[in-house]
Amino acid sequence: MKTRSTQTNAVISCSSSAIIVAILACTTAGCGSGKLEVDESGPETATSLTATDELTGASSADQANDKEAAVRREKAVPTTDGNSGTEPQAVSTENVAPAAVPAEATEPNNSTPDRSTEIDASAKRPLGTKLPKDLLDGSQLTPLNPQKTVLLDLPGKRILLRAKVCLTEGLLEMLLCPHQTKEHESILSTEAQAFTVHSGLLALGCKEGKAARYDSETEAYTPASGQIIDVFLHWVDVDGKLRRERAQNWVRGSRHVYYQAEFKTLPTDLKLVPDGNLRYDDVNQYLFWYGPMTDQERDECLKMSSDEKFKEAIRKFHKDGQEKPMTADWVFVGSGFYEDGDSGRQYLAEGGYMICVANFAMAMLDVSIPSDSNGTESLTYEAATERIPPRESEVLIELVPRPEKEPTDKPAAPAADKAE
Repeated sequence: MKTRSTQTNAVISCSSSAIIVAILACTTAGCGSGKLEVDESGPETATSLTATDELTGASSADQANDKEAAVRREKAVPTTDGNSGTEPQAVSTENVAPAAVPAEATEPNNSTPDRSTEIDASAKRPLGTKLPKDLLDGSQLTPLNPQKTVLLDLPGKRILLRAKVCLTEGLLEMLLCPHQTKEHESILSTEAQAFTVHSGLLALGCKEGKAARYDSETEAYTPASGQIIDVFLHWVDVDGKLRRERAQNWVRGSRHVYYQAEFKTLPTDLKLVPDGNLRYDDVNQYLFWYGPMTDQERDECLKMSSDEKFKEAIRKFHKDGQEKPMTADWVFVGSGFYEDGDSGRQYLAEGGYMICVANFAMAMLDVSIPSDSNGTESLTYEAATERIPPRESEVLIELVPRPEKEPTDKPAAPAADKAE
């Protein structure tokens, strides 16, 4: 497994104070000695944070303990489905955007038969759903950018990020990317810059790690590291119900790959269907099938030969193509900076690498397991189409740093002196 890397040796670790200064210089959100200062001169004014040499996060007085933060998160966003153990909350169907009908469809004698068919298909195609306007009412949120697409919730110890669905089917390299970057291989996109989210995570005290690495000489793989960030998605389904679930539910192991088994010669009673999906490569001498195999396709293939080796291969093709839920966590890698001498410093994650499902050296958040990024034929994950709302649906992403476990080998506390 290999990972992509930049063609320069000028990548700088984001853990240094110089990186923080660069981040703060590019955004309206900065920091100051762990203290937030809100400019309340107008309702549209973004929060400004006092800049120092380093973003140290919120002060201990501002941050609640983990139990209190969890309670605040539950109260602040009145969803939910899945992890909360409660039923999905009903929302007015006004949150579901109606399908748009082109103007030509309402004008008499103004379309050919082919055009009418196209109009009918467009009218039936579901459009994106919208989140309730009062979803965040009562929450103690601090906008980190003028667009108010990145919101810092210090009491709840989380970042909220506004996004939209940009892809519902296909192989993936990202879960989330900045707008107009990697929408062709990412489920979500956002009108926010990656370094703003990075700054918010640092304000919560998150610890950066290192990108996944592959040594071509030793073939040794080192997974991405960093503090685990739990990612939740808030959205409205096509029935108008407000939902909340883990982002992993929208991603699954890639099933649209080639499944193959070695056969030096095919069974004598096997007659392959011309142009069928089950084929034989006589040069490399293997039988292969592309994509997931249904139960019906398995049964039909098993009837094609009585050879036991052939039947075993068919059963394996079917088994390997079944649903593989995503179980890996995301970790805060932190990305880095590239300095080319002309355009100055560029934050690498802005190129699309915001929340990745394929390992990249430029990732801000990456998966904690090997996930190949060298070509579409080797991608580990694909979109779980049936679970994703229509394109353009509004989604509120919730980033919750998972508290680090205390070491188990801590020295025991000294015993209290016995009373005389």
